[in-house]
Amino acid sequence: MTTEARRAAAAEWHGGRLALVAGGVVAAGAALAVTGASAVLASMLVTPPRSQPDDIRVLGVDDRGVRVNRTPDTGLPGVYALWVGERLAVLGDVVAQDAASVTRAVDDRSRALLEGVSSARWSGYALYKPAHVTDVVERVEVATEVGPAPAWIMGDQRASTWCVQVHGRGVTRRETIRAAPIYLERGIPVMAVSYRNDTEAPPSRHGKYRLGLDEWRDVDAAIDLALSRGARRIVLQGWSMGGQIALQVARRSRHRRRIAGIVLDSPVVGWRPTLRLQVALVRMPAWLVDTAVGLLESPAAVLSGSRSLDFDELDNVLHADALSQPILLLHSADDGYVPPDASRALATARPDLVEYREWSRARHTKLWNLDRERYEREIGTWLDARGITAA
Repeated sequence: MTTEARRAAAAEWHGGRLALVAGGVVAAGAALAVTGASAVLASMLVTPPRSQPDDIRVLGVDDRGVRVNRTPDTGLPGVYALWVGERLAVLGDVVAQDAASVTRAVDDRSRALLEGVSSARWSGYALYKPAHVTDVVERVEVATEVGPAPAWIMGDQRASTWCVQVHGRGVTRRETIRAAPIYLERGIPVMAVSYRNDTEAPPSRHGKYRLGLDEWRDVDAAIDLALSRGARRIVLQGWSMGGQIALQVARRSRHRRRIAGIVLDSPVVGWRPTLRLQVALVRMPAWLVDTAVGLLESPAAVLSGSRSLDFDELDNVLHADALSQPILLLHSADDGYVPPDASRALATARPDLVEYREWSRARHTKLWNLDRERYEREIGTWLDARGITAA
């Protein structure tokens, strides 16, 4: 503290106003803390993650399989995977478990990959390459307004109905491969697309997510390509933020009348409920969401890259009347990342369009992993009931 500051503090004390000054300092500090926390939350939301840390401890590998620490994910039934650097080890059924650990079956390739590894990252990518689902694959580039975005087209492109798959936030088109067999078995080709700022497609000028408000244009450009190759109808399937993007396409695209149906897996139907859950998980006050949203909606909007966001435009429940396509919506009550609140609300708002199937025990975008048979049956039955075929 400078001499001048000490003298000013003494003067305030002698004037009986020290408490007010202290209160003002605390209030200012609290305001700064709130602003800082809000800015961090807002920045995290719109900044694409460039790396993801390992979140699983590998405790050993033996003849039974790989032993990992127990988490809400690792003990679930089904088929999952572990990222080991840039490679994936596929995990089978649980073969042993105790209060602290879970042992899961692995094949010889995955066992060799996991030998000597101490940590890895949990994943749902038990299928993650086009070659895992078909031998008929074309690698293409979609002409978007930010540049060429890579995509895979899987299956026979002579079909009249195509499926366009849209991955979620912070991941890539590999996320969508799991669902491709549902469509390929019906003769429907699948285009797994990328979009701006997802590390595969070109970045936008400011390199920030727009949470669906701009990304939908890249998916619309993919539909342009499909239509140019003979497609007449489009099925959209989106995961997480990809679900938000698919709904934006359904509302805004000039091709929306070509969309025969939409399948949503753990979608972000509206962003506010998701933010409230994330804030609650770290035991921060709920009103922090409102201040973070306020920062992103501010005309300055430095955090979101030169243009402000509009969270009401990203709330598809508010705009439910603008939807006209049949929707199959799959969400788990135990999602853990994107709560099903907005999905339930959309189903309530448009029971004429939305068929809602709520799961339990499945984690975020891991419905296929928990129960592949049920997942493929629910989507396949829905497609068949609506006459959505390749022809």
